[in-house]
Parts: sequence; C-alpha cells; structure tokens
Amino acid sequence: MYPVDKRRIRVVSADIDATLTWMGSGLSDLNRKAINDLQEAGILFGLASGRSYTDLKNYPEVWKLTKPVDFFIGLNGSSLYDRQTGKDELFFEIERENIKRIVEEIDRLNLDSHIYVDGVTLFSKPSAHYYRIREIGYRDIRLASDLSEMYERNTSKILINVKDEEMEATKEHFRPILEETGNTVKLIRTSPGAMEFVPAQSNKFYALKKYCDRYAIPIEETAAFGDTTNDNEMIEGAGLGVCMANGTDDTKALADVITEYPASEDGFARYVYQYIL
Repeated sequence: MYPVDKRRIRVVSADIDATLTWMGSGLSDLNRKAINDLQEAGILFGLASGRSYTDLKNYPEVWKLTKPVDFFIGLNGSSLYDRQTGKDELFFEIERENIKRIVEEIDRLNLDSHIYVDGVTLFSKPSAHYYRIREIGYRDIRLASDLSEMYERNTSKILINVKDEEMEATKEHFRPILEETGNTVKLIRTSPGAMEFVPAQSNKFYALKKYCDRYAIPIEETAAFGDTTNDNEMIEGAGLGVCMANGTDDTKALADVITEYPASEDGFARYVYQYIL
C-alpha cells in the first residue's frame, strides 16, 4: 500500500508529531523543502494538530518556513485559522461541568493534565511535561492556582500523559465518566505518550472540509498526512489519505496509502516528491 497514481492535489493538510517531526525534534531540511515546493507549485498547505492556534502560529518562524502556512486546523479540529480571512474560528468545546468531572478523576489517579484557556496552556500540577514545555519557551504556560481553576470555563481539550501500553486500560477506566457526559466527550490517542479528552463532534476532517468548502475546492483534491487516532477522520475523508509507516494500526486501516519511510526518515517529504509533485 505504498504508492498510488499521481492525481490532482490542491490542498495538503499534515499532522505534526510523528508525521512532520519525530519525538520532539525540529522540522528536517527535507520536510521544510517539501512544504516550500508544495506551495511553490500552487498547492495550499496547512498544519493539523491538537495544539491551539496560539501555539501553531509560531511554527512557521520556528521551522524557518519560507512562506506563510495557509491554514491551521487546531485543537483536533475544534478550530480553524484561515490566513486569507485572518480569523480563528472555534467550533466545539467541552462544558465546564464535564471538565470538572474529568479533571477530578485525573487528579485522583495522580496524573497531570493541561488545558488551553485564553491563549495560555494551564497545567494542573508540575510535571516533567510541564518543565519540558517551559524550557522550549514558545508557549505561554502556567500552573493552575488550584484544581478548580481548570474548570472555571469551557475548553476544547484536556491532555493527559499516558504510556502507550496503558492507553486501552485508561480508555476503559474513563468510559463510565464519558457516558455520564452523554458521550459528548471522547478520549483519543494524539501522539506517543499522550491522550486527549475532546468534544465528541470534533475531528480534523470537519475543519478541513470547512476550509475547502469556503474556496470551492473538491475534497477529492486534498491530501492528508497523519499517524494516529486523532488523524483518522481526516485521513479517511480526504481525497488521498496517507498514514506514516510509523502510524498506529487503526489509522493505517483507514488510509489509502502508507508511506514507505517513517517520520524519523522524512517519510512525508519522500512521499510528496514521489507521488504528489
């Protein structure tokens, strides 16, 4: 399932972690060049991530991209920033009472969590992840004064750090709590070692289709790259769904193709040069 015939592609949407980058590394020179060459060819390019626009807007400068990114799908599809309009739209949020129930259980399990509030990443407690993000320095972060601050207002995601081998057990543990929300919230894997509680309606394809509909671009003329569960709807719905070789089995099962090389070996760029450009 590596190659497909070249087809007309007008939009490329790509996940970040374990797709464009690998395990906290920066963007490689080859992937940077591929993004530039896509845009030089007139193809619109966007990032699709669990991060908020507040975080995503820094990536072009951090990565030293030569052109502005055309759109940002943020918060796993709950938001969309369109460079042409200059607006960041928010589509879905988790209600405060549901946040309270979830973060209290996270705290009872002695896990740490973080949420996005007004452009700030708010952590429930100090953790290795908190100190790593603070050291990187591109994100505005702080610690909550107490747990109740975590549910003072609605948010679009709650992130927890969980070992990959413990993710299924974690999903089962939280299943009754999610049922109490009327299944308005779901828990998904978003990257190695990370899971997120997100609105049940949110997914990256929802935002990608919103963007394409705005400019009358047929969804058949889109390509989406990703590696794991929070990319599934986007990969399944795009005209060309590409899963990285390092991707999870559920995502590979939905993809049209699987890259020959993993993210750690520039799988995105290698596929772009061979089958899109």
